[in-house]
Amino acid sequence: MFMSYQDGFEMKKIPVILAAILLFTFWQTAKSYSQVKSSETNVVSLAKEQWREDLKFLARELPRRHKNAFHTVSREQFEQAVEELNTTIPTLQEYEILVGIRRIIAMVGDAHTDLEPPKTFNRYPLTLSWFGNDLRVLRTIAEYKRALGTLVVGIGGLSLVEATARINNVIPRENEQFLRFRNTGLINLAEILYTLKISSDLKRAKWTFEDAEGNQFSLDLEAVSPDAKIEWLSTLKSVPFNRQRLDELMWVTALPESQTVYLNLKAYPDAGTFRRVAEETFKLIDSTQSKRLIIDVRQSNGGDFIKFRSHLLKELKSRPNFRKPNSLFMIIGRGTISAAMVNAIDMRKELNAILVGEPTGSKPNSYSENDGLTLPNSRLQVSYSTRYYKLQEKDTPALMPDKLIEPVWEIYTAGRDSAMEWILAQPLFK
Repeated sequence: MFMSYQDGFEMKKIPVILAAILLFTFWQTAKSYSQVKSSETNVVSLAKEQWREDLKFLARELPRRHKNAFHTVSREQFEQAVEELNTTIPTLQEYEILVGIRRIIAMVGDAHTDLEPPKTFNRYPLTLSWFGNDLRVLRTIAEYKRALGTLVVGIGGLSLVEATARINNVIPRENEQFLRFRNTGLINLAEILYTLKISSDLKRAKWTFEDAEGNQFSLDLEAVSPDAKIEWLSTLKSVPFNRQRLDELMWVTALPESQTVYLNLKAYPDAGTFRRVAEETFKLIDSTQSKRLIIDVRQSNGGDFIKFRSHLLKELKSRPNFRKPNSLFMIIGRGTISAAMVNAIDMRKELNAILVGEPTGSKPNSYSENDGLTLPNSRLQVSYSTRYYKLQEKDTPALMPDKLIEPVWEIYTAGRDSAMEWILAQPLFK
């Protein structure tokens, strides 16, 4: 679920409220539900009529609470999809019902209206990412070592194009970048592949790959449980900046040789941590006499954009050195969502920061500011948009970078960072 951002400078505590809701929901579920868990899916087992009650609740409450649930799909299409799922629920397994509910929510068509897949779905031991139209295997296990670094060209009896088309139907269709950001996290989930008839077995699937010489081969992969300890093999020869310190939501370091400070913002931490790292950033700038600041939000999926405005943007606006050409850069990409996109727009509008990288996974003019509802029986959490934001005069499918730099496989696997290399090659102005 994406954390919401605020309208103007109005301060809300939505992340705190949502956290409280989640904790309360967990406590209530543990206290009130004693249903057995399915050995195949590890989800709370409900009677089919209870699932129908949840679906009825969703069909009534989502359109009522959403700012405009029918901005992409018609009411008739939405209601038809609900009726089709309601009719088939008696014949479905619970994981199929979950995927069906997710498909209905995805029809609304904005990234803040979503249902996360259960963390109990089994997964195939592959980490995948898109490089142009190529889907590459970044990590796998020793048993499937032959697939490491190869292209995925098919799953089950389907081509990659056919398989991803089915996967994309259960993802909110905000833009193509968002689909590429999200579908790699769903395409390796066994229950989703089986439900969408991509694979013919719940626990196993044939994956077809293509190696560097153009040779295609297939491997029968077996799914592992979500809590399985995996010994990953990686394609990376070295780890670039944006892949380092993955356990820290926000961190900063100096690059003295290039008179640069680099700030990595993977997520918006609590206000105290955000303020502390922001202060550390400016102390580093002053102590190293750096003339360039790079803020990397490629992996930032949202939060409270007021924190950025209050602790970073405000201070930067007070420093004349950061109004000079080539002094401020933001690295954006398909994982730049919600508040991170808003703050990238802020930096461009107010300080002429140069945006480098890929188009964002969010649309500048779109529905957002999410709230949540809880389905009464399953306790599933559904987020939905409560406001529409128009952040650009021109309606574009994504926030577009000033310098387009897309991931290149050979550069990525060498452990290099094309966006950082381009920025550091730009001349500094005295």
